[in-house]
Amino acid sequence: MAKEMSPFARIAYLATALAASATATAASAHPHVFVDATMEISASADGHLAAVHNIWWMDELFSSSVIPDFDKNANGRLDPSELKAVGAQVKKSIAEWSFYTFVRVNGAPIEMQPPPVLNVSYDQKRGQLLFDFTMKPAKPLDLKKQAVSFSNFDDSYFVAFDFKRGIEDFRLKGIGSRCTKQLDVPTSDEAANAWMQQIAGLGPDAQVPDDGIKFSQVLSTRFELDCTHG
Repeated sequence: MAKEMSPFARIAYLATALAASATATAASAHPHVFVDATMEISASADGHLAAVHNIWWMDELFSSSVIPDFDKNANGRLDPSELKAVGAQVKKSIAEWSFYTFVRVNGAPIEMQPPPVLNVSYDQKRGQLLFDFTMKPAKPLDLKKQAVSFSNFDDSYFVAFDFKRGIEDFRLKGIGSRCTKQLDVPTSDEAANAWMQQIAGLGPDAQVPDDGIKFSQVLSTRFELDCTHG
């Protein structure tokens, strides 16, 4: 009898299937897992990006589905060793998708190191799992020299990220007061306009993506940080 996949393995499998399917479109795709996200962005004393720390509250339905799969001693809760196993599985599953964490300069992605560990805890009162992990840039990134954008999104649109408190969900540490902050929350109309601009900019031999555009990326909330003014 084949072993049943864990919820996180199922996420990885389904996300891959969605991304690979030629018939799937951004319009027909919809999220199955919902995350209330907070991002902490810290800088070193010399103004370089030090780390990005993600804090994710997983939705109640997803959280409840994890307990039976990882509750090895069947005591109805997740003990520390079981929570550690959840973190190891999630870390492995979402590595292929850059841990849903993206840092960009002028639209170009900045390479980030994988997190050494993905911490997991469970809030019994809320009935929700809490994930938190830290990523550091692979190469030095001077925040004083260029504006930088930060976002969480899933290309397959299987997981949806929500920053409920808006710009307050992006916390800054060690970053000067002269830096300007802006939150970009695109609408569906803006996504459609972006699609038109992308298509118009394609060369005569360029291939149009199956879904026209990665709507999960276009619709993702982006935090823009500009520390180039002083």
